Order: sequence, then C-alpha cells, then structure tokens
Amino acid sequence: MAPQQIQALQILLATIPELEQRITQELEQNPTLEMVDSGLETLSGNPLEDDTAGAPQLREDLAAAAAEHDESLATLIQLTDSWRDYAPQASYSDADLERRQFMFDSLTAEPNLQEHLLQQVRETEGVDARLRDLCTHIIGSIDESGYLRSHPADIATALQTDLDSVRRGIALVQTFEPAGVGARDLRECLLLQLERQGRRNSLEYQLVDRHLEDVSRNRIPQIAKALHTSPAHVYVLLTKIRSLNPYPGNQISAAGIDFIYPEVFIEKDGAGEWHARSNRAYGPRLRIAPQYLEMLEDPAVSAADKRYLRDKITGSRLLMRAISQRQSTIERIAETLIEFQRDFLDRGVEHMRPLIMSQVAERVGVHETTISRAIANKYVQTPHGLFPFRHFFNTGYRGDDGEQVSSLGIKQKIQGLVEAEDRNRPLSDQKLVTLLKEQGFEVARRTVAKYREELGIGPSHLRRGF
Repeated sequence: MAPQQIQALQILLATIPELEQRITQELEQNPTLEMVDSGLETLSGNPLEDDTAGAPQLREDLAAAAAEHDESLATLIQLTDSWRDYAPQASYSDADLERRQFMFDSLTAEPNLQEHLLQQVRETEGVDARLRDLCTHIIGSIDESGYLRSHPADIATALQTDLDSVRRGIALVQTFEPAGVGARDLRECLLLQLERQGRRNSLEYQLVDRHLEDVSRNRIPQIAKALHTSPAHVYVLLTKIRSLNPYPGNQISAAGIDFIYPEVFIEKDGAGEWHARSNRAYGPRLRIAPQYLEMLEDPAVSAADKRYLRDKITGSRLLMRAISQRQSTIERIAETLIEFQRDFLDRGVEHMRPLIMSQVAERVGVHETTISRAIANKYVQTPHGLFPFRHFFNTGYRGDDGEQVSSLGIKQKIQGLVEAEDRNRPLSDQKLVTLLKEQGFEVARRTVAKYREELGIGPSHLRRGF
C-alpha cells in the first residue's frame, strides 16, 4: 500500500484517545499543521499572529533576514516562533504567582500498590535490614490485584535464604493494608480479611477454610450438615462472605483508567426522528497555518525551504483528509444502524434485529473489511446505554410469525426466563429450549447452553436453591 493508504487505515482504526495522540504527534513534527480548536475549547485567532500595527512589517523583516543569510527553514521557523515574544503578555501579581506555584507544588501522583506496601515496611518498627530486603522482594512479586504470584520456595532460592525466613516475611506483609494482600489464593485472601475483622472463630471462617470448593459446586445441604446449621443459615453466611473483597489490591492500585468516548450519539430530534450526531467535543479542527502558505508565494524564501514546506503541507492535507474520511465513514455506518435497528431504538434490546457487516457495507458503499476496521474498539451512545458498534452486528432467528430476532434478543429472553424461574426447580437447558419454542423460536439445546454461558449463568444444578 502507498504511505497515504497506510496512514488512512491507521486513522480509521484509531479510537478517539489514539486519534488525539496521533494529532498531537503530528502537530509537534509538522510546523504547517495547526489546530483551530479542540472540541470544547476555542482558540481566538492564530497565536503566531497579532493585531498590532507592526506585525506585518516585523514578519517581512524576519523572512528577509532569514533569506539574506541563507538560513535553514528550521531557523526561519524559530524566528517566526519568536514572534510570540512580541505578543502582549498578561501581568500577574506576586499573589497570583504564589497561588500558581502552590497549585503545581500540590500536584501529586497517587501511589500504586507496591509503593503503598513499601511505605508500610519502612514505617514498621523492629524490622531489620535483612527482613526489610526480604519484604521488598516479596512485595515485588505481588500483582496489582494483591496476590503473591511467586512460590515461597522460589523466593528463598532467589535470595539464597531459608524457607522459614520467607514465610516470616510473607506473614509480615499480610499484616499490611489493605486486608487480604499477599495471599496466595482466594481462600487465603478471604481468611486474612476475616481474621482482620476478628471473625476467626466464626462459621463463615470455617465455611471459607473447609468448604469453598463445595460452595462452587452448590453443595449447600452438605455444607449445612458439616457446620451443624440449616441451609438457610448457610445462605446468610455466604452473604457475609460476599461482602469481602476478592481483589484487595484494586483498592490501592493506581493503574491507568481507560475512558470510553462515544464516537456517535444516536438521538431523537424535535420531530421524533432518529439521527446520528458525531462526538465533536474530542475532535480538534485542523488547518494549514496561513503564514506558511504565504511563504510559498514569498520570493524571499529559498527554493529548498519551499520544497520542505510543500512536503509538510502535503502531509498535513493527507492527514486532514484521512480524519475527514474516518469521520464520514463512522457517521454513515451510524446512520445505517439507525435504519436497520429502529426497533431496538424504539423498544429495547429484545427487539434487536439480525445484522451482518456485509449488509451495512453494501448500504455505505465500502468493503466489508472497511466496516470491520471502522467500528473496531469504538462505541455509540444510545437511549438504552453505551454500546460497542459490534453490539449491533449479530446473527438471528425468525419466529413463527415471521419476526426476526437477533441472538442478543434470544439471550435477553433466556435471561428473563432464568430470572423468573423457581429456585427450587431451576430450568434445565432443554426446558429453556421448550419455552423458547413456545414463544415461536427454534433454538438448539447446545445453542441455549452456549448463550447461557456467555451470559454468565450457571447450569441448573448450580442455580438450585435449598
């Protein structure tokens, strides 16, 4: 592919944050590219231009000086950028500057889990250098969720120490906050939290310690018998256990948060018609900086500099064209989704219609792979929530009445049937098949099982209540 085709493909695949990053890089590398506004913020005028009377003459003098000394374009740009020094500057009082410095001094980075634990090592009294080094190594083996991922024997081998010392170090780390940190598995994590709450002699402690596997297999009667209590009381104990945190490190971890920005908003207008509105709040408007276009017509600028400028301007135009094509493609896809999925917009997820990418590609007038690339990792805001574009593409079924229902609609029906079932007599996959058939949909049992698993619903024997 040609370089411009590769760039267009990269721009099409980019999410909004990735596109912003790409534009920022281009702005840093290409002096002819300029941002007019950045979504919610509007720049008034060109920061390289000024309304004072001497601006045109000074700019001409700078260009002439550069041409006279046969300087490179980099120097010419530097001279042009120096025009900022002539712009009117805001005046700040000593109090303003002091407040500004205080604000910058107050900016702190939130510590991650490892830093949080290391700080507790340093603050713990009676810890000698050897134990401190051991705890530091142990903390380095704890993942962001708070679990120790290295075997004690491996730590002992790496540090050339005995296993008992490693165990003492792990025991110390497990006394730190948050409760449950440093555990090797879920059982130990929950037990550490119960111990911290003073519930070591409680029934819930015994349940976690001895019967966690039975809980996963829904063996409630056996657990009740072993604990000398009733099945109803076992459910009470499980409710208390569910209040514990299976991932204690997530309370502290400062891992980056991924924000999702919708590419398109699907909304109704005043006349009650559905329309797709692009998210322009995060879409900066770009243009070719006028001063560099003027330099192309300026006889004082050398031929070499003009060639450099033409290359950069061409790059700017290709980038802006790729961004425009990206936006246009996404908007046309959204408008096509409105056309196909009007029942979903009006009535909800159960009325999602079957849709495949080739149908949208034919309507938009592009190849099917272009649709796949354009919607990758992108989201659309609807009245029913924020959905990935791929949410709207799925296979489906035709009911006895001729109505088409997507696989998402079938999943919604399965979800509803399970939520309404009698817990003492949960619905088997075959029973779900029968109930769906009564509603007019022929769905194979293996397909029902597949959809049930995708919904995170366990089989009937694990859903049974006692």
